[in-house]
Amino acid sequence: MSKDPAYPPQGPPQGYAPPPGAPGYAPPAQPMQPPPYAAAGPPPPYNPNQWGPPGAAQPPQGAPPPQAPPGGYGYAPPGQTNVYIQPAAVPQVITAAPKPGGPSMGYKATAAAGSALGGLVSLTGKGLSALAKGMEREINHAVDGSKVSHTLALFSTGNVLQLYSKVTQRALRVMPNGAVDALGGQEAGAQFIVTNCGSNQVILRNCANPAFHLAVVGGVTTGTGNGTDKSSVFRLHETVSKFVTLESVLCRDHHVGIAANGMVTAPGMTKKGNTAMFSVRLVYSPFGQVQRH
Repeated sequence: MSKDPAYPPQGPPQGYAPPPGAPGYAPPAQPMQPPPYAAAGPPPPYNPNQWGPPGAAQPPQGAPPPQAPPGGYGYAPPGQTNVYIQPAAVPQVITAAPKPGGPSMGYKATAAAGSALGGLVSLTGKGLSALAKGMEREINHAVDGSKVSHTLALFSTGNVLQLYSKVTQRALRVMPNGAVDALGGQEAGAQFIVTNCGSNQVILRNCANPAFHLAVVGGVTTGTGNGTDKSSVFRLHETVSKFVTLESVLCRDHHVGIAANGMVTAPGMTKKGNTAMFSVRLVYSPFGQVQRH
């Protein structure tokens, strides 16, 4: 008993043609024709002086060498390659010239970024320096306001003090006419009653004339302050050598200073140097003694 084959027999695929010489082969009815482009013939001879495609108008004598027209036209003789590449547009670059006498920044910027570059140079110069100084001043004031020491504890409310100039070795005093110098001794005009406002800020009232207060008014150190506004308030700063300086709270960076002749200096011109330093002497305290820290 015969068995059915596992798979049905299959014939050749549709359109199949046996190779030449095989049974069933038949040559094509018509010979194959060459492709259309082959009938066009070879290209014209290469002419290096040709301007544009064949038939194009030639340039006048003395014109620049032939170049590829828009679109990248070009012709190469057999066996060579002639490729025309149109260069990409190059953006304009402007060099930022440094200010006369200043260092070259070495930046390049487009015309639209010129003004922004100028602002950057300004910020990295004086603007940045001023910003750093302002931050440093705020940090120093915060440190001064929170500092605690035996010297600063002498400035408790109600204490009577004398301030001796480092330059003259004499006491700061207020004259009867309200003028201030550092040529005093033990007299009442050279003594001050303290009012502590907190954060190491104080008001100093003169013992000889209770209506007089040490102040900076109109850029001048005077003894005629009224004791009710910021012109009479001073911020204390203690140096490493235990001296103190008096900075006006109303006018920052303005300090009480003493010249070599004992007269006061302009507060705005007086920094935290020797001219602004005073040693502190306790004359009287209602607390009996000063708490040491």
